Formats: sequence, C-alpha cells, structure tokens
Amino acid sequence: MRRPKIIGTLKIEKMMAGNWAVINDIKNPPNKIIVPCRSIEHGEEIIKKIKESKPGDTIHVG
Repeated sequence: MRRPKIIGTLKIEKMMAGNWAVINDIKNPPNKIIVPCRSIEHGEEIIKKIKESKPGDTIHVG
C-alpha cells in the first residue's frame, strides 16, 4: 500500500463480515484507506507504520 498525503483520523473498526480493518475518516479516493487486519493489536501496528511513514512511501503489512 502507498501512504497518501492526507491520512486523517485512523481507527480500527469491525467490518460487516466480522473482520477487523484499519480505516480513516476520508470518503473519497485517493486518500481513502481501508486495510484489513487480523486483530486489534495488528491494526495498532499498521496505524503506527502509517503514521511513521512519509507521503508516497510504500508500506508492507503482513
């Protein structure tokens, strides 16, 4: 995933299918972020990586 210029407020939410995902409060691309995660702890690690990176950086989550 590439980090957008504007990340907004990142949060971990339970999706309709029951899985967890890191999302932001931006509704329109290209700044919209939806990253599936395994658990709340995994989601917190993803948020930390996104916040530490610079705009345009490639972030590997796994």
